[in-house]
Amino acid sequence: MEQNIQKTALPNGLTVVTEQMNYLRSVSIGIWARCGSRHEPLEQSGISHFIEHMLFKGTQHRSTQD
Repeated sequence: MEQNIQKTALPNGLTVVTEQMNYLRSVSIGIWARCGSRHEPLEQSGISHFIEHMLFKGTQHRSTQD
């Protein structure tokens, strides 16, 4: 089976990797970001972990579906 993988760099610096699979009738999306605790300055230590919890737990005013 032949793979059709393309890597594209967008003007905003985002890298997009796509693979066309003509035998499938669906779409799958994965997102990987070059950020997180390893890139945090000392004064922001823990902010990535906090944001992670905000996204999957929600808040009093925002559900996980918002």
